[in-house]
Amino acid sequence: MENINEYCSDIDELEKKAGEWKGKRMDAPEIEMHGGIVMMKGKESLRDSWQAPRLVAFSNEEARPGYATKKAHEYEDEPHVLKSKVKELARLITASQNLCAYTGAGISTSSGIGDYASKAKETVALQKKRLKNPYLAKPTLAHRVITALYHSGNLKRWVQQNHDGLPQKAGLPQEALNEIHGAWFDPSNPVVPMSGSLRGDLFDDLQKWTKKG
Repeated sequence: MENINEYCSDIDELEKKAGEWKGKRMDAPEIEMHGGIVMMKGKESLRDSWQAPRLVAFSNEEARPGYATKKAHEYEDEPHVLKSKVKELARLITASQNLCAYTGAGISTSSGIGDYASKAKETVALQKKRLKNPYLAKPTLAHRVITALYHSGNLKRWVQQNHDGLPQKAGLPQEALNEIHGAWFDPSNPVVPMSGSLRGDLFDDLQKWTKKG
């Protein structure tokens, strides 16, 4: 957490380059836009200062057809809001005793592994060209940062919905990981199809860390 100002300096550079943000603001409950932190007692100042994200990529397609879904628009926080969120996240991580990461497809898109829900033609997601062989994907910066949080003693558990093995490639020990939807590299934990059922012990572990967190 001691390098938080360095990350915020990077956001300052983003703000200089962003110019005037003109996209339509998201119209949604605050808890959907900013997370449960804004609903906590004593966090009224965050609720007042964190503006709604702006639309940066429009899509007429549904993000997840067949499920409770929304249009696959993409939104971004303005840089000063993002900077405030980074600092609040660092504070929460430092104060936490049972920090658990819960990640999905978006964490791996910049490694060249495509995701299911990104449909906007003018996507701003950090995506590389899709790999012909996703088994050869390398960990992203996000995988390495989360792994570093584990080795620093901050992160206690990582529940990952992906099958790609990138946390382990980043140096996370297997015992710290719950591959809840199955794994490409673990024959004892086959990938769970949409119509399948989660492995009982992994689901119990998920519930355990939901309560502990």
